[in-house]
Amino acid sequence: MELSSLCTSKKKQAKRQNFPRLNKSQLPVTCGCKDGVLHLKKYYNKQKCIFSEGQWFKPTEFERFGMMERNKKWRTSILCSGIPLQKLIQDGFLSSINFMKCKVQETQNKKSSVGLEQQDEKINDNQENDNDDGGGGGGIDMSMFEGPTLPVTCGSESGILHKHRFASGRCGRCIRTENFWLSPEDFVRLNKPDGTWRKDIVAHGKPLGKLITKRVLELHTVNCDCEICQELDQYLQNDDVCFVCDSEGDLVCCDECPRAFHSQCHIPAADGDSPGQWSCTFCVMKNMEDSSQKTQQDVLSSPVSQYTLHCQCLLLHLLHESVTDPCINVPENSENICGPIMLGRVKMNLKNDDYQTVQQFLSDIEYTFHHCTSNRDNDFSKMTSRLKELFETIFRLL
Repeated sequence: MELSSLCTSKKKQAKRQNFPRLNKSQLPVTCGCKDGVLHLKKYYNKQKCIFSEGQWFKPTEFERFGMMERNKKWRTSILCSGIPLQKLIQDGFLSSINFMKCKVQETQNKKSSVGLEQQDEKINDNQENDNDDGGGGGGIDMSMFEGPTLPVTCGSESGILHKHRFASGRCGRCIRTENFWLSPEDFVRLNKPDGTWRKDIVAHGKPLGKLITKRVLELHTVNCDCEICQELDQYLQNDDVCFVCDSEGDLVCCDECPRAFHSQCHIPAADGDSPGQWSCTFCVMKNMEDSSQKTQQDVLSSPVSQYTLHCQCLLLHLLHESVTDPCINVPENSENICGPIMLGRVKMNLKNDDYQTVQQFLSDIEYTFHHCTSNRDNDFSKMTSRLKELFETIFRLL
């Protein structure tokens, strides 16, 4: 699967899907040469539910009316805006309903109806037992599913599902991986091409299908006209908040990765009005070829001007981590200023070319850690260790 096709620019206007906006209780349907309207209330009551050319039909009858009776599979013969009803049933937009064939005798209908009612009762009983999570010690602790996000896995692939972006299997790029925003169907195809997103995507050991029945996730209706469901191809491919300060606002979106930034949060400041594609410092750094051999001492003694991009990338990482990392905080009643503000001073010094060598740049960051960690021994050690790790990775030391 070509993942690059999933990450076109967010700055381009997405084409809206040509989907009729009808009452939520009706769906436009076609079968062969016939058009009709499916009334959901009648459908769920197993009545004649499709109105076409002044007549009411059951789905099996509408299939014959549309000259498609040779298929004998009304779920695939009847389409809603080009989508087979079978697909809508699989995605959870419709429930699977069994309709009696018209030529079955009345007594057989009655027996079948009794059997269906017993089957429905059995299913309902199983669902009620399944929903009874309070007893027996085998219930689900629903508190772990609270909050705006869920960690999800599919095979060896992992990501974070953002509930407010979730719509259905194919609508809504709601799962954030390291490099992409993906819909549930796209996420399954990464690791299990023949898998089913409802069963194979798991959060805290529970499949998404289970979380939908528990109302942890809200499945949008088939004819939902919200922005997520209508703009399938290019909507929500970047983060909702700034990568650096973790807040919303007017964001500039990278065309190579899911990150987004406030113009002044990015290093260097991003021009959101510039024509063409825009790549963040992380992606520029990733795409830069570097075949030189250097030691740590060589880098530390070098002018910052030789490694400006490296320093910008390292500082962006630290600014991002300083927003949520408890190691960079202010002790209660402390007069010290907080980590992000002091790192902001480093950012300004870097912009103003105040550092002569890379060593001076790193020393100033270490001074920030020393000032802003509440537990001077443990936290300072953790942050300096992280700084060393980032330094070796970004400067690609041998």
